[in-house]
Amino acid sequence: MPFLVRLVAFVAMLLGAAAGSNPASAQAGPAQVASGVQYELIGRWDVDRLNKILSVDTPAFAGIPVSYTPARNAVRLYRVTYPSVVPDRGNKPTVATGLLAVPDTAGTTFPMVSYQHGTVYGKQEVPSFPEQSPETQLMIAQFAGQGYIVIGADYFGLGQSSEPEGYMVKASHQQATHDMLLASRAVLEDLKLSATRLFLSGWSQGGFVTLAMLEKLESVGVPVVAAATASAPADVFAALNGFLSFPRTIDASWVGTLFILSSFSFENYYGVPGLARSLLTDASYEVSRKAYAREPFEASEVPTDLRKLIRAEYFDPLYFANSAYGRLVAKTQAYRWLIQTPVRTFYGESDEVIRNELAQLPMLYQRAIGNDRVEAVSTGPTTHRGTFAKAVPQWKSWFDGL
Repeated sequence: MPFLVRLVAFVAMLLGAAAGSNPASAQAGPAQVASGVQYELIGRWDVDRLNKILSVDTPAFAGIPVSYTPARNAVRLYRVTYPSVVPDRGNKPTVATGLLAVPDTAGTTFPMVSYQHGTVYGKQEVPSFPEQSPETQLMIAQFAGQGYIVIGADYFGLGQSSEPEGYMVKASHQQATHDMLLASRAVLEDLKLSATRLFLSGWSQGGFVTLAMLEKLESVGVPVVAAATASAPADVFAALNGFLSFPRTIDASWVGTLFILSSFSFENYYGVPGLARSLLTDASYEVSRKAYAREPFEASEVPTDLRKLIRAEYFDPLYFANSAYGRLVAKTQAYRWLIQTPVRTFYGESDEVIRNELAQLPMLYQRAIGNDRVEAVSTGPTTHRGTFAKAVPQWKSWFDGL
């Protein structure tokens, strides 16, 4: 065999062996693993990019300067597609997506943090589309850039899901995050990697989802080392009651979005036709529907005055509590069980969305039982975004020490 032919054959053999050691790079399309799970490499972020996120992008997003420990390693990013079911819709089979971020090092075993994202306006402003998600970028840079595996479910209706959005639909959030964890472990096995210690974290809506996920994992015996939240509305009824009955001058102009997304989501997932229309004014209904469905709409047409968005009778607390919408909201809580895992709920004293007392509620409820595993931690006079930005390095410092 001529030397050149033998050389080409040898190089091809080496490339084939290298591809075999990293299944995601062995084919142009997604790699298939067990039980219908598939994954594809969507990017590799080097240390310089990660440190720019920490030093420039996140402070700009949060509006405050924050110090983070620099990234030490590059990160490989995978979009995971996995089968699940929608428990609130008769266990309807569905397909969901999420992110798996893996440290690009010689190591094979890493701690894992499951991050639950906050409220988003775009369907793809979620973990598996990290270029569109500043909060996910911070988690990748601060955790995956320092040796943690980071995973994050997109939730039903977001990412590449074909479902309607299931905003604050507790059981569906639990299902999506639990199944994302299982899918991620299947992908890691295919990559010849493993995660031995699991941590949970989430911001805003994701704080609620984190607590709901923890409740689910504890119920099925999945060990969690610790869980941390920032600006978590653990009791949605308390949060929405505050906006209606006791508005503050600092309340964000966009809190009406919480009513829009939850009312349409509850209508779809709990099977209550006309629920959103019963809550929203006639003038605001159609633009609200478009906003929920991610159809083109004029953002300036969405009322920022709650009294123009929501029907007048809902400002009567008794009417709200007894309405079909209010009764569903009252069930939307994620702190009323005996928590077994160490939890820290971080809150900002100038948060325009989550009151201090609401963020402290899981701790106070657990202490009323006699349980001291939950602690509320102030990040100082921080806004909603600032609370997240300040909490993340404290999450990591706490997780590192456990």
